[in-house]
Parts: sequence; C-alpha cells; structure tokens
Amino acid sequence: MKLFNSFKINKELINQTEFVNVYSVKSDEKEYTIIIPKKRANNKTIIHFVDNTICWEQIPRFPRLAGRQYGERIPIYKFDDNKFLNTIFVLKGVPLGDDGLDNGIFRSSKKYDENYVNCITYKRFKKM
Repeated sequence: MKLFNSFKINKELINQTEFVNVYSVKSDEKEYTIIIPKKRANNKTIIHFVDNTICWEQIPRFPRLAGRQYGERIPIYKFDDNKFLNTIFVLKGVPLGDDGLDNGIFRSSKKYDENYVNCITYKRFKKM
C-alpha cells in the first residue's frame, strides 16, 4: 500500500506542538514518523535546517515597516535523539528557499535515505 494512503487511513497523532503535528504510520511493515508544520510555506518563507533543528523564518511582507529585511528564525522542531529511521518532514506550500538541506541529518527528496530525516513537499508525499 502507498505510504500516503496508509497515512490517510491509519495515522496516529503522537505529538503536537504549537508549530507541528507528529504522526506515526505503519505501512508495508515499516513504522514511519511524519512531521507536518501547522502553517503553509509561501514565497516569504525560508526553512533552515541547522544541526538537529528545523527553523521557520517568515520574511516580513513590508520589510521597511518592520524595520528589517529578514524575519525571525523560530525553531519549530528539534530532534533530541538519534532515531531518524523512516522520518519524513512534509512541507505544505512552496517556500522561498531552504538552508542546510543535505547537510547533517536532513535529506532532500532527491537524496532520500531511510536513516535520515527526509524533507519533502506535500505534493510529493501524496505520490509516495
């Protein structure tokens, strides 16, 4: 069965924070951890992958009114142990960019590896 179909049918909410929902899903005898941010990314969003933390930066719509050109980096999820097996970070929307992907524990969908945290878009997740 496709992972996305399993997710829709059997997902179990195992953790919830102010910023993300974390689900556990079993598909094809494998246990997956799916992390989905509560907000949608847009053309003013930059996702930073630093050490073992995912940070969300929202650039102000009117930078001059905010008095700065950049947004505040908010840590939305931190991995506190070395259990990344079958972990997928699913991003809704399309961010302006990302920083630090394919470094450390984070992998892009082009370099999918079950032993790391794989970061994919919701559109691509639907095809899994």
